[in-house]
Amino acid sequence: MIISYTRNFIFLKTQKTGGSSIEIALSGLCGADDVLTHLPADEEAIRLLAGRGMQNVEVPRQYQPWWTRIIRPRSGRLARGRSRYTSHMDAKTLRSRMDPDLFDSLTKATIVRNPWDREVSLYYWHTRGTQRPSDFSDFVGRWERKPERKTFDIYSIDGRVIATSIWRYERLSHHYEDFVRSLGVENVPALPSAKGAIRPKNAKVYQAMYDATTRSIVARRYAREIEMFGYQFE
Repeated sequence: MIISYTRNFIFLKTQKTGGSSIEIALSGLCGADDVLTHLPADEEAIRLLAGRGMQNVEVPRQYQPWWTRIIRPRSGRLARGRSRYTSHMDAKTLRSRMDPDLFDSLTKATIVRNPWDREVSLYYWHTRGTQRPSDFSDFVGRWERKPERKTFDIYSIDGRVIATSIWRYERLSHHYEDFVRSLGVENVPALPSAKGAIRPKNAKVYQAMYDATTRSIVARRYAREIEMFGYQFE
């Protein structure tokens, strides 16, 4: 996640949509006072090559939850977790952790992706490095208390989409270049490839992973995104 006071935008980072690559690229355009949240060590090393890493993740004191000030002496670790900006922080939480008027005024960019395709990438991400990974059908059928917490909830508040610049994963480089140029930047930084090697090449055609049951589960689970952006199983 990025809050750029320098460039007047917020990047709301959804999961398995190429967000890390975008975050790395945009971080190089940010200033010393901007908020750049945590990345894994390998991705942070790439970002540092552009001259800027994780910074300013502590939420200003006036916007920290009141109870963190009470708990902190006893459980500093828990309090820090609630008083820092995080990678996949949802829009509602973020708005409560900063000046709400400023939040409303900034351009808010995010990325959406065909949910059936995204679910395949999520499966390979969760089973990476395991000797006996679960079946894809078992993974899709898992119980989720808040299945949209890293998708729809990231860029909406109380069911209303608040992102003002929505990029489709299927045309990500195009959207990214247009956005960067809208910031007044002529030399658009190249997009790195973060997490791109996790999904096997033979799983690029997501339709082959599904049967009627798993296809229906994803359709129900992400019905709002599917309807809103016209995604189809095709």
